[in-house]
Parts: sequence; C-alpha cells; structure tokens
Amino acid sequence: MKPQLQMDINKIKHNVRELVKKANDKNITITGITKGVCGNIDFATALVEAGVDYLADSRMENLKKISFLDIKKMLLRSPKMSEVNEVVQYADYSLNSEIVVIEALSEAALSQDKIHNVILMIDVGDLREGIWFEDEQIIYRTISAILQLKGVHLVGIGTNLTCFGGIIPTQENYGFITRLAATIRQTFGIELPLVSGGNSSSLHMLYGGVIPIGVTNLRVNQSIFLGTEIAHGHYLENWESDVIRLQAEIIELQTKPSLPQGKKAYMNAFGKPLSPIDKGIRKRAILAIGRQDIDINGLKAIDEGITVEGASSDHLIVDVTDSNQSYEVGNRVSFRLVTYASVLSGMASSYIDHVSIHKTV
Repeated sequence: MKPQLQMDINKIKHNVRELVKKANDKNITITGITKGVCGNIDFATALVEAGVDYLADSRMENLKKISFLDIKKMLLRSPKMSEVNEVVQYADYSLNSEIVVIEALSEAALSQDKIHNVILMIDVGDLREGIWFEDEQIIYRTISAILQLKGVHLVGIGTNLTCFGGIIPTQENYGFITRLAATIRQTFGIELPLVSGGNSSSLHMLYGGVIPIGVTNLRVNQSIFLGTEIAHGHYLENWESDVIRLQAEIIELQTKPSLPQGKKAYMNAFGKPLSPIDKGIRKRAILAIGRQDIDINGLKAIDEGITVEGASSDHLIVDVTDSNQSYEVGNRVSFRLVTYASVLSGMASSYIDHVSIHKTV
C-alpha cells in the first residue's frame, strides 16, 4: 500500500468560512488557490462551497481540472506566450506584468470572441513578479497600452509578498498599492475594482484590523492547510491546524546505535553535511517514504514519542524509543504536515495516494 495523504475536507471548509467571514466584514473578496494540492477536485469544491469568490491556480493543467466548477477562475502566474489561447479559454482573469504577453492575450481573446480580464502586478519589494513600484513611468505607460487593446479589460492591480524575498505586507507597501489604484482611477477614468493583496502573509493585517482600506481582494492558500498566518507564524483564532495527515508503513524496526559507525563522507547523498547526535542505543523504524516523495522537514509525528531523524530518497528514519505504543513491521505511522513545502511536495507526488476525508469538525 502506498503512503497516504489524508485531507480533511470539513476542516478546510471551516477555515475558509472563517476567512471569508472576516474578509467580507472588510469588503474584501477571497481568491481560493488550488495549486498547493495540484488542482484537487475535492479541495476546489470545498473552497467553492465555503464561499470563496474566485478559484486560482498557477498552472493550466490544474485550471483545466476544475473548469467544470461554476465560479470565476484566475491564472496566478504570468501566462506563457505558448499558452495564451488556453489561458483565455480556461481562465477569466490572469496576473500579468509584461505588455507583450497582454497583447498576445488580447489577440487570443479576440479570436475566441471573448474579453479577458487582466490584473497588472506591481512589485513593492519582494522581487518576484511585477513592474518595480518605483518605475512609475513604466507602470502608467503599460496601463495606457493595455487600455488601447480590445481583447482585454484591465480590472485591477495586484502585488505579491513573502513568497520569494520574505517581505511581509505592511501599511507602507499595501498603502502604496491602494494609493496607486486611486491615482490610476483618477488619471485614466476607469473603475479598477480589484486591488489584490497577496497570499497568507496578509492575514496578520486582516485579523489585526489594520489592512488598508482599498485592498479589495486577497489570494489565500497556505493558511488554509496550516491554520497560521505566515508573516509571524501565529495560529489564527478558531482555525483548524491539523488539516492534512500523512500515513506511511514501517518496513524495518531495529535497535541500533544512533551514531553512524565507520569513516564518514563529507556529505550524504543529498549534499548535506553530516552532524548526527549520539543518543546511545535507540529503537529506530524505517518507513517506506523518502525525500523523493515529500519534504520531510515538515513532518511531525502524531505520536509525540516519535522523532524524525532523517531520510534518504526512499527511507524515512524515525526514533520510536520514547513512544508508549508498541509498533510492529507493517504498522502505519501518522504525521501532521506543518509546512507548506511538505503539502506541495506530497500532493505532487505520484508515489503517494491522496484521500479526501469527510467528517464533522
């Protein structure tokens, strides 16, 4: 039997309902993101049922999976020139920063007798996508060019923070975006209804009541799985944190020294320096899962007596010495996923079964 990721659908719905309620109190819409689970249908359906306003993903493959759901959809990543026709077909909105791509979207939309909605991304410091915020001439020149195109409609501006440079949303950088939106509306005489702040790192401002007026949309993914806001790692009030669990099978159970014996290499097979701690003789289990399947750094055993010692490509080594349970070869060990990297890698692995659990919170 393969390792298994169990996703609690009702806990997901609970977290999303809490988010939607809080956001709606501030006149903010929510874009639910499906990329963390590779466009999983059960997850996407749960987001819709819990009240999100849009679904979004960074990959066309996933948007195609969820195309049957009756909700507006957004491509989170700037479209590839090679896929603009599919973007127009499967996404109602896309995040953009290159005028050449927007021109291609316009042509694709006209050929399909559609109007495609564009959100222009502004980089306010995290150094991922977007026109650099200080290049105001480029920003206004790009907007002017978009407004001349017949196949696209400029519906908003957006920004992304934390994902690359680790910069968190603040009154200053979000304030810049809201002021820029107001200036654009006045200068060009357009509505520009969407001012989209980026991701789960925004939630500390939303829950702290300090998100600037004028931010009208948030794109949220990571917090839904972890139950935390990302800027400071604090748990969100009344949110569920134990949303996705991993189960993997024990294939060896042996008592061994905790310190490797013999002449040591400088690094292990994954280029990491070796720095084991000598804990004496310990009871160690090997599970049939490894780094090829999931980011092991985000695994925390449900059994508090178990510690993760490390992994190779196909073997996860855990210490069960301090557990009160009596494990045997063939038993399965359960883990919480406590990092987004583990969710991403585990859900993308074809070596892991993905199971939706429907039970009352």
